[in-house]
Amino acid sequence: MNKNILATSVFVWCVLAFTSYSSLEAVIPELTKEDVQEAVKYGADNKDVDYVEFFKDWRLDLGYGTGSARVITPFSKIAFEAKHAAAEGEPVDKDVIEGIIEGSKGKLAIGMAIYGDSKAFAQEAVAVIEQDGKTIEPIESRPAMKAEPTDFWPNAPAYKAICYYYFPMDKLDPDGKATVVVSIPDQRGARFEFDLSGMR
Repeated sequence: MNKNILATSVFVWCVLAFTSYSSLEAVIPELTKEDVQEAVKYGADNKDVDYVEFFKDWRLDLGYGTGSARVITPFSKIAFEAKHAAAEGEPVDKDVIEGIIEGSKGKLAIGMAIYGDSKAFAQEAVAVIEQDGKTIEPIESRPAMKAEPTDFWPNAPAYKAICYYYFPMDKLDPDGKATVVVSIPDQRGARFEFDLSGMR
């Protein structure tokens, strides 16, 4: 299929399919049909870039062995799906995008790579968000069950784990700065300072 025809069909579909999604909870106050269209375009335009470059507007990297974190917004998730679809020459799947929007309501997801000294260290890791003098705890945690060896193994930090935490949007100020604080008993944690106001 011609690339211009494919892109046009995707954008038209987005306009028609997401008219009803005019006010959804996300890091940005509303996810409009234009936002969805922009997410699809961003994904398609960046279908060949690597993970780090693709998520540069949502990701902080403190360095290998220290940690990295990404704010997972509905916009960025839709864009990532569009990236994969465009790489295969296909339009974005409508059900996938609807699932992203529905599953993101009312919560902010943070994905992170953290480091520790044992295979099970991530099970003890605790993450909170500090904002405006408040400490906000996650409503759901998905720590890695098993960490993988790092390039430092057997020296510290010997293991790396990918964890996900979900925070209540009604407790957060989407126009402010927020610090994600990760604590690991008897080990070094990490702090990630995000400016939510500039995120989509």
